[in-house]
Amino acid sequence: MNYRLITKRLLEEHPQTMAIAIAQLPDEHAQEVMKLLPAFMQAEILSRISNLSEIPVEILAEVKILLYSVLK
Repeated sequence: MNYRLITKRLLEEHPQTMAIAIAQLPDEHAQEVMKLLPAFMQAEILSRISNLSEIPVEILAEVKILLYSVLK
């Protein structure tokens, strides 16, 4: 898996979208992506992930499309 490409693509997104996308990844992949984020973003993304509650189905669908486009 090309973690640099995933990280580069996610950095184009809003931090909340990044958090949702990273939270959808398997743990080992999420860790690798998080390591590649700038330190100041790591803290923000982790905070957003920890505060995620129920995510609307429409948003999850958009994030899954984003992840699919990056991972294919």
